Amino acid sequence: MAAFVLFAVIACWLPDRAVKEHVSQIAPVMHEEGIYPQAIIQKDVCRQDNFTDALILNQMFCIDRKSPLKSAMAVQRVDYEPSYDMVGSLHKTVCYEPGGWIVRYSRYWHGSTFFFRTLLVFMDYPALQWLMFAASSLLLALFLCIFYAHVGIAKTLAFLFSWLLTYGFVTQFSMQFFPAQVLSLVACVLVVQHKDNMSYLAMLFFVIACLTCYFDILTTPLLTLGWPLVVWVSMQDVAKLRNRDTIVGMIGWCLLWGVGYALTFVTKWGVGSAVLGMNVLKDATDAALYRVGTDDSTRWDAIVQNFNMISWGFVVIALVIMSVISALRFRPEGGFKAGLLLLLALMPYIWYFALSNHSYQHFWFTYRLQAVTFAALFMAVLSLHRGDALKK
Repeated sequence: MAAFVLFAVIACWLPDRAVKEHVSQIAPVMHEEGIYPQAIIQKDVCRQDNFTDALILNQMFCIDRKSPLKSAMAVQRVDYEPSYDMVGSLHKTVCYEPGGWIVRYSRYWHGSTFFFRTLLVFMDYPALQWLMFAASSLLLALFLCIFYAHVGIAKTLAFLFSWLLTYGFVTQFSMQFFPAQVLSLVACVLVVQHKDNMSYLAMLFFVIACLTCYFDILTTPLLTLGWPLVVWVSMQDVAKLRNRDTIVGMIGWCLLWGVGYALTFVTKWGVGSAVLGMNVLKDATDAALYRVGTDDSTRWDAIVQNFNMISWGFVVIALVIMSVISALRFRPEGGFKAGLLLLLALMPYIWYFALSNHSYQHFWFTYRLQAVTFAALFMAVLSLHRGDALKK
């Protein structure tokens, strides 16, 4: 937590001339694109989130480097009417138009704001987007290569397909989407490298949860738990998975992830309240109660909204092909492993049920949590193939 605060303070203290220049350059471009432009493929599943990216840029622009600690805790921006048009607010902010008002977004850490602000000291926004694309592509390639060495081509392609089914390539250009995807892939790489070290993995899940809370503003945080768990289970022998200590260990990892995520949130509320002299805790708890509520929709509606974003025909075709492959060399001993993976496949829907309001309103990006579902489903079917017993 001390490192998180220190990083935020340093980012706020850095010279802001280049940052404001780069934000001012991209603001009119975003304004022309609109709030939710579609990227690469003209479908709702490929919507970019200029709303939140503009919000992040607005926060960078409004940082007061003379008061770095307060700026790090307040994370303020300038809003204009209409309040739902964050892209328009950014454009008016950089033009210093009158009529705006200060808004504090203190309940989140906003680590992505500070991270990307640091980069914008040295590069403009198009260069930053290229860097995000290059970094995430190389990281994905690295993971697929080392994963292939342990599980073979079928499971490697299955994981890649789970990423493609949720249009993971859209996340490579957005400050909003980028952190959770990259943290998930980093966790997967480390899980492969330390798959037999249970204590290391326990620490990994705790730390990755803290980092998720720091960088991700409730986009797809569960991805950093679900994907690494699926990867780990897919590499294990059935005999080990039947071990009681292994199952208890997995449950412990989930609890550690939850504790790390929750404690990081709570710490921000406490530190923010102390530094700013305001009740950040009340603002945060009110927002949390709203996000888990069901004002205009039911919990079932939230699940259906996210479910309907998926091209299920492609999922069925993939499952049929994998089922045929497994049936040719069927191994009933893999049933326990398959069952465990099917339980992991339910994780996104439990999240949608719990955070009903948020999942219903933001279904067009929260649907990507189902990458966990697809990876788990595909691995479950392939675990019934006799060749799976040979992988160590």
